[in-house]
Amino acid sequence: MPRKPSNVIYVPKPPGSAYAEGRPASRLLLDQMIHVASALVEHLKTLDNRRSRKPVTEAQAGELVRFVTRILHPHTGPQTRKTGSKPGSRRTHRRARA
Repeated sequence: MPRKPSNVIYVPKPPGSAYAEGRPASRLLLDQMIHVASALVEHLKTLDNRRSRKPVTEAQAGELVRFVTRILHPHTGPQTRKTGSKPGSRRTHRRARA
């Protein structure tokens, strides 16, 4: 069982006013976005393991493609239904003719 580290630093939770959804991103956030994107590019270069002893499986490749597609094309993702019913589970009732 791992020991609890003795040098834990507790950070207080920021107030709700610290985040404003409509506020333009600061230069720090923009730089972090660029940094993360370049790190992702470097990571993706490591996936080219055609000569590796343990190649990427089809399942791993498919999951990566789904993950990246969700990021790059969020508008094509699964549509959320307003009702809680599953598609095709709604029964249609025909009215009897008089």
